Amino acid sequence: MRHRFWSALAALTISPFLATSVAAGGKALSCYEQATVPAVYRTVQQQVLVQPASSYMVENPAVYSFQTRRVLVQPERVSYRKTPAVYQTRYRQVQVQPASIGWEYRMIKGRKILCKVQHPAVYQTVGQQVLVQPASKVAVRQPAIYSTVREKVLVRPATRQVVRKPAVYRTVNRQVLVQPAQTVWKPVRVRGCWY
Repeated sequence: MRHRFWSALAALTISPFLATSVAAGGKALSCYEQATVPAVYRTVQQQVLVQPASSYMVENPAVYSFQTRRVLVQPERVSYRKTPAVYQTRYRQVQVQPASIGWEYRMIKGRKILCKVQHPAVYQTVGQQVLVQPASKVAVRQPAIYSTVREKVLVRPATRQVVRKPAVYRTVNRQVLVQPAQTVWKPVRVRGCWY
């Protein structure tokens, strides 16, 4: 359970914008200090190719013929003559940034400590385009266009017989990475900061 907590905390990333935005200060809710968890390896068995499979083939070529057929060059199209829509700008208050808990670095007793800080929501007046009258349109149809083409078609497919020699493998042991080394945030208790 404690290992999952460290793994989840290690996934936490602090954007430069967030670190800058909380620099003005706030109430520290919890503080953490970096620690390193070493990588974990294990030995696994793996099959490796010693000699690749080989084969030879006897083949009779395919037989083709030519035929003509009617093909669609351009499908039926519908175009429209349009009258543009009419819009109006309306203004309203929207939340630009919700209330949040951010992170900031603080120097406490000569130690660089990461602290959780609470920030209020931010609102802003924005304009929005609202449809007053929708666009109108009239359909104009253009018929499909066809052509006759001569094409090569398969009468009898090629036949072949393949004689294969199976590949030769052997089993080897190798080290694989189970969990990479990672940096985690360890909670610390210092003056002015709790967890």
